[in-house]
Order: sequence, then structure tokens, then C-alpha cells
Amino acid sequence: MEKRATERFRAHGHAAIADMPAASPEAFAATWAGHDIVVAVAPDGSPVGFAAATPVDAFLHLAELSVDPDHGRKGLGRALVAAVDGLARERGLAGVTLTTFRDVPFNAPFYAGLGFAELPLADASDQLRQRFHAEIPPHVTAETRILMLRPC
Repeated sequence: MEKRATERFRAHGHAAIADMPAASPEAFAATWAGHDIVVAVAPDGSPVGFAAATPVDAFLHLAELSVDPDHGRKGLGRALVAAVDGLARERGLAGVTLTTFRDVPFNAPFYAGLGFAELPLADASDQLRQRFHAEIPPHVTAETRILMLRPC
């Protein structure tokens, strides 16, 4: 599912992301160990999307949102973000943060439509700035990326 979702980046100038190999189940589990994972499932019970989040400073940081393209445009991404927001609220956190591509339509514009706004790096905590830089994919410049925040 995650590999199929990354294929969408090819049409937006990020073939290197689309060409990255799919993670093995063991590598996937290791990558997201310690994160909150919310899974969207199809009527047959198969996973069709997920969100991974972890606390960073006073926020719950949405580290990844992935929806199988065959199940896209049905509100699953919105529902997964809402679930992460619910976790942040339950924990009394200040909001949800994320890093994403500035100009890819299903990235920053999607999140802006959900109430996220740019958090300038100069206004971010050291931990959020470090997270921003750590999440820049290989072969991508920082200028194409954005740090976003939606307060609770």
C-alpha cells in the first residue's frame, strides 16, 4: 500500500521517492516502532491507509500519512488526520504538526484545506526544526518542503 501511494510522487517531479523500494514488514515495523499508528481498513478488513504519529515538543507530529490510491478521494486521509488530531486532544497537546511538500497537490494544499498552516522554521522549536530536516527525503531540497501546524 505505501509503495503504491508513493508512486503518485512521480508525476510531481519526485521520481526518486517513487523509485524507493517497498519496506519489508520487518523494516516497516522498525521504522514505526514507538509511534501511534492509526489504520484505515476496507470492508474486507484489509488495510488501505495509515497514519503514524509521535510526540514532538507540545505537539503530536504526523510523521506519515499514506492511503492506497485505489481507495483515495473517499475521505480516508481526512479521517486518519482527524484520528491523529483526536489523539493530540486526548493527550492535552497543543496541536498536530507535520512536514510535507510545499507544492504537491496532495500534500501542503491538502493539509491547508484541513486547517493546517505554515509554521516558519524561525518560529519552530529546536526539536521541530530538527524533525523538519530529518524528514527531508533524499534528493530533495529543503525549499520544496514546509512545516505545518494545526492547533487543537
